[in-house]
Amino acid sequence: MHLIIVLLRLALSTIFSIAGVTKLLDPRGTRDAVKNFGVPGWLAPAVSILLPLTELAIALGLLFDQAAGASAIAALAVLGLFVAAISVSLARGRTHDCHCFGQLYSRPLGWPTLVRNAVFALAAAVVWWQLQEGTGENILGTLGQLRWWQWLMLLTVSAAIVAGLVFSYRRQKQQALTAAAPPLGLPLNSVAPAFELAAYAGGTSSLPRLLAPGKPLLLIFTNPTCGPCVVLFKEIKEWQEAHSEQLTIALISFGTIKENFVNVARNGLGQVLLQQKREVAEKYRAHVTPTAVVVDTSGRIGSPLAAGADEIRALLGTVLGNSQNTNHHHDAA
Repeated sequence: MHLIIVLLRLALSTIFSIAGVTKLLDPRGTRDAVKNFGVPGWLAPAVSILLPLTELAIALGLLFDQAAGASAIAALAVLGLFVAAISVSLARGRTHDCHCFGQLYSRPLGWPTLVRNAVFALAAAVVWWQLQEGTGENILGTLGQLRWWQWLMLLTVSAAIVAGLVFSYRRQKQQALTAAAPPLGLPLNSVAPAFELAAYAGGTSSLPRLLAPGKPLLLIFTNPTCGPCVVLFKEIKEWQEAHSEQLTIALISFGTIKENFVNVARNGLGQVLLQQKREVAEKYRAHVTPTAVVVDTSGRIGSPLAAGADEIRALLGTVLGNSQNTNHHHDAA
């Protein structure tokens, strides 16, 4: 039991160290995340600094026998606060990025986020309980008694965790660089590539079928694990309901129905089509998600590609403005 408690202390110390350092290295992202969790704007700057400093203090305290008990209680309190905040956000249908480990690892809120923090809180509770029982009080003494194969296992697990974090960081950095690159898209007025895809609601749908109502088509390319897409889905549903008379809004995702179920069911999305991989997105040169493009009523490309939520919102406003102008012109005629 001594070894288990020592390993839990080291693991929690590492987790809080990484969380604190990565938040401090990305102050703007931390401040935005704090606001997304409901902290008032005037208080967010202070909280975004105090939170990572508290995490670092907990990490340091867990390494020292005299401060380990108090640090375990503090860790339990902080993690309990996280669990409560995540639960409230999920109950309200909010799935913004957790920003748990800054730019190193940030994912949209979901049940995995809640479970992960609950597990960490349980570990902190076990550490505090065992420290009160006098178990695992000396880290150096316990580690000094490890046999060679135990050290080998410990180092292997540590190396695997570090490799996973490095891989996650590089992948997110690559995604950020890709998203920052200006989308090329297809030339304006060129013929939009035809497609026929499985529809999430059943059967199939195609470009001609989406254009059949005689309205412009806003195609939005997404994927089920894209954080910015998840945040945007609720808005897309609102657009589909509010602007159904002016244009058709369809999503082209990929993967299976099961992989897309949570996003579609939670937000009540309509007109969701599923690629096998990215075959249609590649035809439209939509290399990142979320990306949108307008196809006009004649089946031609009616806009440049819009990458990211802000650009997609701007594109929607442009399409709606053009649609209103066209309607006013017909009324005057």
